[in-house]
Amino acid sequence: MPDFALLVMISVLFALVTVALGVAVWSVARVRALQQRLMNQELALLSLRGALSVLCSSEMQADQRQAEMAQRLRVLAGQQEQMLLRDPDQGPYQHAIRLAVRGASREQLMETCGLTRGEADLLLFINRSPEET
Repeated sequence: MPDFALLVMISVLFALVTVALGVAVWSVARVRALQQRLMNQELALLSLRGALSVLCSSEMQADQRQAEMAQRLRVLAGQQEQMLLRDPDQGPYQHAIRLAVRGASREQLMETCGLTRGEADLLLFINRSPEET
């Protein structure tokens, strides 16, 4: 009988070693699969970072172009105001009247159109909307 018990123990031990070996092989395969997945995720992350960098750069360029266009628009508006002041049919008083109707202050009229304080006050009084009186 002792030979039978030894044989059973060897069989159980062999089964345990086989199971352990199977678990080890499965674990190695699973680790490799996870490593490959991690590498793919890292590549995707690098790609996304590059795309985000390009997008941020494009946005900064668009902001810069928008600022340049706003500056050009301000320059053109100033030039248009100067042209209106030089136009004999649209003298400084016509320009001042337009500004007064739009709600310009006395100081703006004096500075922009070269009016005296009294002229600016008179234009503002004449062109005041009925709600303001």
